[in-house]
Amino acid sequence: MTAGIDFCFSTTNRILFGPGTIRDLGKETAGLGGKRILLVTGKHALCSSGHLTNIESYLHNAGLAVSPFSEVPPEPPLSIVERGIGILRAERCDAVVAVGGGSALDVGKAIAALASAPGSVHEYFSGRELERKGYPFVAVPTTAGTGAEVTPNSVLTDETQGLKTSIRSRYMLPDAAIVDPELLLTAPPSVTASSGMDALCQAVEAFVSKGANPLTDILAKDAAVRLLKHLPNAFENGSDITARAETALGSLMGGIAFANARLGLAHGMAHPLGIVTGLPHGVICALLLPLVIRFNITVVEEKYATLAHACGLEDASALADEIDRLNQAMHISDNIPKLRPPIETWQKIIAQTLASGSAKSNPRPVYKADVESILRSLSDL
Repeated sequence: MTAGIDFCFSTTNRILFGPGTIRDLGKETAGLGGKRILLVTGKHALCSSGHLTNIESYLHNAGLAVSPFSEVPPEPPLSIVERGIGILRAERCDAVVAVGGGSALDVGKAIAALASAPGSVHEYFSGRELERKGYPFVAVPTTAGTGAEVTPNSVLTDETQGLKTSIRSRYMLPDAAIVDPELLLTAPPSVTASSGMDALCQAVEAFVSKGANPLTDILAKDAAVRLLKHLPNAFENGSDITARAETALGSLMGGIAFANARLGLAHGMAHPLGIVTGLPHGVICALLLPLVIRFNITVVEEKYATLAHACGLEDASALADEIDRLNQAMHISDNIPKLRPPIETWQKIIAQTLASGSAKSNPRPVYKADVESILRSLSDL
């Protein structure tokens, strides 16, 4: 054993990856002991793509009853989790399947974890610890983005406080994840870009995080290489199944990495900026990432350079430049004017950033003046 290396590593119990694996959804879910399934999805995307009908049939064909809950919005509030728990109890569901982007997976995860817990959703959002596993839960992502299918947390918003943060517990890891690149084929370019850059940001931040370890380094570096190489193809040609599979795998690997290593300043700032600006989370992460790389470069230049070389780039600065270029190519940079928060919101953004676990995991210590400096630099983009 190498001296000085101590870490704990965990992930989703069972992962099915590859085109067509969604056809095993019924068998996988039934194998967890469920009979009546709460099927959690977003409001529109699955219905318009035609996937929802097929997904319900896979569950029905395995002898499972299905109670749909298709009300999850982007940036889901605590009230949506409470509503889902109410439906699960009223319908007497005994397992949860969530299909969709990160919001749907996070809501499904929270419903499964909290429906049998003694406290309220607000209590766990405020820091109460889960004491046991909840209902069986299967996660099926339809974007290459958050990696929520392999993370032990649920990102939610308390609208009354204007606060976006995570409920986090080892008991929230999904029992199974089915990652089928065919489900990504209908994602529009804007979603592909935003979610893909979120995945890239997660991989890069996990690689340099204070909590990084030899296992997460392997996963995070591979994830970043795959995403940088294949995300442009997925954006330009959504029907390219190879590009979709590579970005899905990059998102999955990056998710496993950051679930164990944690993240960094870009994600620490992204949550409060999302509340203030209303921009998609992935767009904010994409635009912050080059700024955060340049902020951190004096502390972890060697690790950034390792990542840059693996991606065929010259050095750490070139990595930040390449991410800027990719943001422009995928029109994410068009959102820069909207990412300049009113100065009267800065103190709240700074306070929430400094309190976040992501900022605390950043490789360079983060102080009030540092967050202020990055907020100012948004005006210069």
